[in-house]
Amino acid sequence: MVFEQQKQRMARTGGVVVALAAVLGTTFAAQAHGVAHHASATPAYGGSYSIRLTDPADCLDPQKTASASADIIDGYIFDELLSVNKKGQYVGDLATKYKVSNHGKTITFFLRKGVRFSNGDPLTATDVKFTFDRALNPATKSPVSASQLAGLKSTTVVNKYEVQLNMTAPYRPLLSNLAGPYLGILDKKSILAQGSNTCNKPIGTGIYKVQSTGTAFSDVTMVANKYHNFAPSWVHNKGVPWIPKMQWKVITSDSTAISELLSGGIDIAGVPGTQLSRVKGNKSVVIHTLAPQSLDFLEFNTASGPFGNKQVRKAIAELINRPAMVKAALGGQGKAIYGPLPPGIPDYYKGASKFMPKYNVSAAAKIIQSHHLTGPYNLMIVSSPTSSTEAEIIQQAASQAGLKINIDTKASLADYIPAAAKGQFDMLLLTVTYNDPDVLYLLLDSSQGGGNGLNWTNEKNSAALDALLEKGRKTLNKKKVAAIYAQAQVLINKQLDFIGMDAPTTLEALRSNLKGWNYSPNGGLAAQDLYIKTK
Repeated sequence: MVFEQQKQRMARTGGVVVALAAVLGTTFAAQAHGVAHHASATPAYGGSYSIRLTDPADCLDPQKTASASADIIDGYIFDELLSVNKKGQYVGDLATKYKVSNHGKTITFFLRKGVRFSNGDPLTATDVKFTFDRALNPATKSPVSASQLAGLKSTTVVNKYEVQLNMTAPYRPLLSNLAGPYLGILDKKSILAQGSNTCNKPIGTGIYKVQSTGTAFSDVTMVANKYHNFAPSWVHNKGVPWIPKMQWKVITSDSTAISELLSGGIDIAGVPGTQLSRVKGNKSVVIHTLAPQSLDFLEFNTASGPFGNKQVRKAIAELINRPAMVKAALGGQGKAIYGPLPPGIPDYYKGASKFMPKYNVSAAAKIIQSHHLTGPYNLMIVSSPTSSTEAEIIQQAASQAGLKINIDTKASLADYIPAAAKGQFDMLLLTVTYNDPDVLYLLLDSSQGGGNGLNWTNEKNSAALDALLEKGRKTLNKKKVAAIYAQAQVLINKQLDFIGMDAPTTLEALRSNLKGWNYSPNGGLAAQDLYIKTK
């Protein structure tokens, strides 16, 4: 899960971005260089491109990092057991198929034969067992990978190409986690040979391998893995990538990145709303809209002041002008959301919106007056132009209704999260990015409150919601899962302690000579399908 200061998202091959709360999102961009082949709709091998990152990685060993930038890069170095296709279905990647048995407590994976790591070592079930055993080993001190294997009791090698995961209890999000680079499969032989030096040149089965890294990962140069000979079903190119070389470069400024895009210095860039006018209508670029998996939300501390009263929470909900937020805070690049999940997450339920109070300042004013509320109450945010604008819109509406709200701005997530955990707020605004409805468990289940997790609401009467969220984790039938989360979203909207406001839309702009865009909303960008078309 990612809590974000900036609205940034990256699409990549394989699974989905899942990071810890302290990790900031990162944006993808690429620079392609000309290659000598005739212009054609048929891809040809050649050329190189550079990838923009807003922050440097810290380590490219997926079990030694909590960096979103490292996660993105690792998506090109490692393959996972599973991928997610364009319909949101789990499909084979390193595993051709899987089987769930023992009431969801045993998952057997059948590995693809003939797969080799980028150093030529063959992939076997022993590598899978080694990968998961290493992640769970306390000595590894894995900040993300271990938590993504929640409930894994042991991993058993059945034979050379069959491996079994033995769970203490069913854990539905495991499949999603197994489709992401934090659980990319490692080469046991190379890891043991590298010892403690596993950060700079990790060995995976992915489409690229690391050639060199700059100081503090200011750049990472990669070349094609010549042994790569497969891909998930939704990816067209089943061999090595059409473009044999790439470089990851840290560019911190969005304005600079867009300038580079327009001048031809880079070929793919995420476009924030503040920069959209610079690229919109430009024939040298093509813009792709990605399904939103981020949510801007407001949360109440129900143990603070009057916010344990549902009617008071309803009044605040009626002060949220979502269309104004989308226009002013997101630059029109997003959607108004009336529930606890964005539409890009599986099992989003649109029907929950009917239970969310709509913008109505006069109705809010009546509640505020009847409860003799004047304030001031504090609204905590983490410093960013988006959050500041959203908070000011709420503050202005509250003033019209006779309620004073003070905006408490924290400089960073490092300051914000401890304050939230200690309940040092009346209300808060935040952005979360995730790939699974299990985010609701992490944010709202009672077990995650009281300093144990990320539930900061202090809600006392959520036994019904807890039951649904815990059932959603353990249920494997897709239709039943959808029904469970539909009920949960309705209940959350009825409780009104967690209020979805808007979902930022991510735009990716490509230089027009870079072809082969193939994107799965959950699976990411199939980078091996990209190729360069010359004039």
